Amino acid sequence: MNLLQKGAWLALIERSRLFGCALPFAIGLILVGLGCLFRLPHWLQLQEAERARHVRLLEAHETKAAEVLASSQMREALDDARHLLQDARWRLAAGADMSDLLDQLAASGHAHGLHFERLDVLDEVKQPGYWQTPLDVQVVGRYSGLRMWLDDWLGQARLLRAEALWLAPAGDRPGLLHLGMRVHAYQADGAVPEPLSLADSPARGEVLPVVHDPFSAWAARVVQAGLASVPLAQLQMVGSLQRGQQREALLSAAGRLYRVRSGDRLGRDGGVVVEVGERQLEVRERLFIGGVWRERTVTLALRKSVTMEARDGDEMAVEVGGGGVDTQPVVHGGVLSG
Repeated sequence: MNLLQKGAWLALIERSRLFGCALPFAIGLILVGLGCLFRLPHWLQLQEAERARHVRLLEAHETKAAEVLASSQMREALDDARHLLQDARWRLAAGADMSDLLDQLAASGHAHGLHFERLDVLDEVKQPGYWQTPLDVQVVGRYSGLRMWLDDWLGQARLLRAEALWLAPAGDRPGLLHLGMRVHAYQADGAVPEPLSLADSPARGEVLPVVHDPFSAWAARVVQAGLASVPLAQLQMVGSLQRGQQREALLSAAGRLYRVRSGDRLGRDGGVVVEVGERQLEVRERLFIGGVWRERTVTLALRKSVTMEARDGDEMAVEVGGGGVDTQPVVHGGVLSG
């Protein structure tokens, strides 16, 4: 055997040894792969179960977080409700007692020129969380004073609820009215601190005086404005203007100048300007006297004076309320100081 053949045999033997060593490893790998293929569905099932469990945990976490947020909001709402309840309990009496309320009632009525005929403080009634005290009030005064007094007294910070309100004329005193009502005042059943929310409460606006009295037979039925709400005695003619064929009068009232012409409303008695001259203007008024409407002519002269005179045809007016016609003159050349 030559050397070449001997080398080939040696190489073959060497490869056979390597193959013999690698074969067990290959068989082991094949067995492991077969085992993995056999266990793979079970592992996939476990993975899917864990994924589902993870989703459930996330949902439970979100639910708990929402509950925590809702609970926090409910606690805040509860705190706000407690503050509002405390404020409301304080405003029942606005920190004052019954004697303070009666003092304020008397002072307010006196400021508006009212006379108290009756003031009864009835027995307190216990309610859940507070006491309720009824008051029976009867006062006499003019409508304007009664109206402003009601707005002033019932509009205070303290809670007052009026019921059974009635108005009636004072038969023996013309121009005055009886007002009666029952008012319920309240008081918390314990000490309540003054709320901080008072700092944010808006101030009450100025109460405007009452112009229209529905209980007066001669009161205008339309709310008047401008010079229609100014008494003629407070108007002064200070000059006149010629505008084409029409003349205008210059009137002074409360430091302001006004221009008026024929047909304009003037004065509180439904006056209408009927004629404007160079040195005077005439106003026709309608007044309710003796159960009938009467007319009169008022002259505003350039000088600081107002003259009233009855003229032919001024004695008679429209009959109202079924009253008879009266032909007696209304005025006789009187003078109203300016």
